Amino acid sequence: MDDIFSRPKLSAAERNFRSRIAQLASGRWFLRGTLSHRSGKCGKPNCRCARGELHSSLYLVQSQQGKPRQICVPQAWQARVRQAVHDYQQMQHLIEEVSELEWKRLRERKP
Repeated sequence: MDDIFSRPKLSAAERNFRSRIAQLASGRWFLRGTLSHRSGKCGKPNCRCARGELHSSLYLVQSQQGKPRQICVPQAWQARVRQAVHDYQQMQHLIEEVSELEWKRLRERKP
């Protein structure tokens, strides 16, 4: 069975997807979830938010075992977290595309 999936027998599209997956996986940080922006008041009477300039926060939200969970992302980590969420989504998309190619190969019974 291993020779069916050997690199030379893969289509150019599949080799390209697998190459992109390997490049993306190399040294990256992945986070599953979505990012949510929230604005609100802190309650301090002399704060700028009392005058309408609301505080802005970024949350990472995901479902864990069917239950939602969330965490506030510190300002210093926001760029890294945004990239990790994007990279996770891109990796998931690439894996789905490779899976579809494998599905077609299996359906057509072509090694």
